[in-house]
Order: sequence, then structure tokens, then C-alpha cells
Amino acid sequence: MHIHTVGDYYDTPGDQPPDLKAQVKDATGQSVRRIGRFIQLALIGAGRCVGKATLPVETAVYFASGRGDMEITIEVMQQLFRDGVPPKPLSFINTVSNAACFYVAQSFSLEGRSSFICNRYFAFESALQLAMLDLESGVVDSALVGVVDAVVPPLSHHRQRLQLDARAPVADASHWLWLGREHNTGPGEILAVRHCADWSALMDWIAEKNLPQAHTQLSAGQFLKPSDGAALRDRWGFGNFEYRTPRAYHDSHSGAVISEFLHAENASQFLLHINGDDDGRYSLMLAGRH
Repeated sequence: MHIHTVGDYYDTPGDQPPDLKAQVKDATGQSVRRIGRFIQLALIGAGRCVGKATLPVETAVYFASGRGDMEITIEVMQQLFRDGVPPKPLSFINTVSNAACFYVAQSFSLEGRSSFICNRYFAFESALQLAMLDLESGVVDSALVGVVDAVVPPLSHHRQRLQLDARAPVADASHWLWLGREHNTGPGEILAVRHCADWSALMDWIAEKNLPQAHTQLSAGQFLKPSDGAALRDRWGFGNFEYRTPRAYHDSHSGAVISEFLHAENASQFLLHINGDDDGRYSLMLAGRH
């Protein structure tokens, strides 16, 4: 499926995160009131992806996150269990992270379907796979695919929730792709997105594709075991595409790799991105440059 445009937001906030209202307006052309940082991040990333383009009205939204809108969920839980008061109605509604899809659709006058996926290890990959299936089957012709992870201050508490070291850098991130079935002048295309039940299935898939060694780079997702990444490079001889070294922790590093690949001056023709989880399952994305 063809990539029309990409858009990203990335920042490492402190205990007093920056006000995002101005950036929401810059990205979408609109001021949106009474929303939290999670929805603001979604609007900024999606707005930067869409830019000055006009999306088809039936464009579907596929939105993902590693943990959803933790900020609003924590607020509501504190009101209920710590303070013993009912939550504010709008706050309660926004604990359903699919609320962000509503704001994205509203901002770009979209009337297509929307889906929200929360997945600890393969959030972006799962949303992208769902979009690809709908595009390939003809259910939709245009798809806006994104992933958001938001820091919830104070940082010391946020790191504890993520089970990180006390000094680990953490980041807000919002990564989006606009995909379509028709060829365009965009920067590249998504060739495949798959989940593999085990190592054997992953290796069989790579062997079947017979990717050109000299023109393919391999990127390792943040949850892929280093030993697995080394074994893949030894077995297939692909070059390395490194996109995570300077990146602070957020759950969905994978959302950044396609944009990084398409903007990199030294990138090969194809990118094979592989991620893993603690149960020995794998997820892969194959992208190509125009």
C-alpha cells in the first residue's frame, strides 16, 4: 500500500510538560478545547502527517498506543478511589482511548470507520496490519494510521509504571502514516505487515520473500532480543538500520521507524523491521522507498 505522507512528534518533557495548545493549532489549524495531552499528541502527529492535503471523507482511522490515555485514566481513578467523588463526565468518556479517534476524525472532516488498538509490544504494527487488511480487501481506500505514547508526570511515578530505571529518559511520541491503494508521488510503500507465532515462522517468511541482501536493511524493534537481532543479521546478511539509539523510552518505537527510513539519506531500497515479545512471538513490517 502506498504511503502518501508521514508525520511525527517527539519530545522528552520534564515534570512540567510543555503546553501543547499552540502546536495543536499549528498542526490542525484549529483550537481544540477540553482535551488532555494524549489527544493533543494524536492531533499534532496526525496534523503534521496530513499537512495541507485534503483527506478523502471516507478515510478510516487506525489508532494505537502501548498503554492508552494513562493521564485521564489516573485522574478518574484518583477521583473515584482516593477522593471518593464521581469523575467529571468528559473525563470519564475520554478514558476510552478511542475518543482520540473522534477528535482526529472531527479535525479532518472524516466519516469513515475508526479503530483503537492497545498492545504492550506490537501496538503500531497491529494497527498497521489491520489497516493493510482493510485496504487490501477493498473495505477502505484511504487510511490514517497512528500511534501515541504520552508521559504522565511526575516522571518518577511514570518510570515506576513503565518499570524503568529511576534515571531512564522518557518521551512523548506521536507517529502517523497516510496510506492509500492508488499509486502516488509519496515517499514509499508498505509491502507487508505480519505477526509470526514463533521463530520458525519468522524465518520461513523471510526465506519465502527472498529479499535482495544488498538492497535490504534490517531494523530491530525495542522488544526484540539482541541475540535474535544478531542471529537475523548473521543468517541473512542484511545491513543494519539503526533508529533507536538516541531515542528516549516510549512504548511504540516501531511507529518511528518507517518515517526515519524514508527520510534517511543512506537508506537502502527496502526496510525489514522486526520486533518481538516475551512469549517468543514476532512482528514484522516490510517497507520500500520510491
